[in-house]
Amino acid sequence: MIMVNAESSINRLTGEWRASMKFSMEDGSIAQGRGTAIGRSIALGRGVQFVLKGDLEGIGTYEEYNMVAYDPEEDTVSQFAVTSMGVVHAHTGRFSGGDSLILKWSGSIRGAPAEEEITVKLISEDEFAIRQVDRIDGKVTTVGEYVYKRSSRKVLEEPVPAFA
Repeated sequence: MIMVNAESSINRLTGEWRASMKFSMEDGSIAQGRGTAIGRSIALGRGVQFVLKGDLEGIGTYEEYNMVAYDPEEDTVSQFAVTSMGVVHAHTGRFSGGDSLILKWSGSIRGAPAEEEITVKLISEDEFAIRQVDRIDGKVTTVGEYVYKRSSRKVLEEPVPAFA
């Protein structure tokens, strides 16, 4: 198994990003859009605040706020997400080796059991991709695909400490 420095990998998300988004819905419809994101190092390099703002066809303005950090006691990565669509989820997961991170949430939506699995692939220092699969009652309801390309590193307001 490849050992991953989780804090260092998470801190790769700092900077400014251009995003493309595509959501495939269970009814066969597809919503696409573009946006920008800013990742800031928080808690002296122990985590990242990641904010995405964009527009999706048929939906309009979209915002997503995330906090991502590594918990060395549990050897897990936690992500807390709040979106303008009313989604509020706490995901937990692990690096699956190399530069892939798998995060999961389970709970309920409209009274039915639901789950979400997010796979983050750190492609390079300047690109990463996310695939999000949502299920309600075991049935796939939405597949979201995001591609982020770095536009700037300038939001690193202070150096990330050496321990990160």
